[in-house]
Amino acid sequence: MVTESPIQPADSERPANEAILVAVSSRAEFDVVVVATSLGGRNALEQLLAPLPGDFAAPILVVQHLGAHAHSYLPELLARRTPLSVRHAESGEPLRAATVYVAAPGRHLVIGADKHCLLSDSAPVEYSRPAADPLFVSAADVFGARTLGVILTGRLRDGSSGADAIRRAGGVVLAQTPATCRAAAMPEAAIRLGAVDLLLPLASLGAAVLALVTVPGARASYGIRARAE
Repeated sequence: MVTESPIQPADSERPANEAILVAVSSRAEFDVVVVATSLGGRNALEQLLAPLPGDFAAPILVVQHLGAHAHSYLPELLARRTPLSVRHAESGEPLRAATVYVAAPGRHLVIGADKHCLLSDSAPVEYSRPAADPLFVSAADVFGARTLGVILTGRLRDGSSGADAIRRAGGVVLAQTPATCRAAAMPEAAIRLGAVDLLLPLASLGAAVLALVTVPGARASYGIRARAE
């Protein structure tokens, strides 16, 4: 059942030194965050990333629908709004915490078994390449229950099958409340499929991601039941 939560996550303090950072990272409940968006995605991503500190304990991989021949300035634009490192993903590079990997136009972004980024020329999904479903499915395959998926504003149904794969693997899926979306079809498709654990307005999603990744027990605080892998 989808939970629509009014809970305000506990405030998070940035670690005071490297030793504390290592300790916090070792307790992180999720090893990767994967994000899907389309129409209205730039604003949604800026708000999602805004609460995250520069030492955020997980990598974040982002797919926004783009034309195959478009030039994407998204990494440069997001980098102005967040202390995280933001760049287009390159095939073969390892995933690192506190880094946002953005899918490049015309290529699917997926996660390889060795936890490296891979770029694929396989067929478009929901008329789009890059698409969220291949990324979400690969994250579920590699990281299982330690995958956190986020579906933001967007058209069509992309992300819903991938969100279902994450939930079946024991991970957690958040979605933007449709009423706060510029285009509600993507979160609505995942909701209809029963693949969403928690619905939140856009203004609350970043704080939820921060809490779920870094605060032990935050999953239960949001009313999200643990599932076996």
